[in-house]
Amino acid sequence: MNRELHRLAARKQVLLAELQLQRMQITLYASDARDALRPAGLIGGAVARPAAAMALVDTIARLLGWHRVARIVRLGAIALTAFRIANLWRARQRGPSSPS
Repeated sequence: MNRELHRLAARKQVLLAELQLQRMQITLYASDARDALRPAGLIGGAVARPAAAMALVDTIARLLGWHRVARIVRLGAIALTAFRIANLWRARQRGPSSPS
């Protein structure tokens, strides 16, 4: 009976490792698709890069069991995105600078 429990526990670990690998592959594929379909303009460029970085770090943090770190990274990525959008918006409001 004990041997059977150890075998089941080992099988469970293998299945969890396969699941985590599949999650990482999906994140990679989503990142590649996001890069290929990256929208142009003010919002698109400011959102796409932090979203890809957030997905990568979030996946790694979850794999390591750092759920609090994953949450902090998500919030940081949202703040970074908002900051980049604001900077791009301000730059477009100023317009091209002409030398005097």
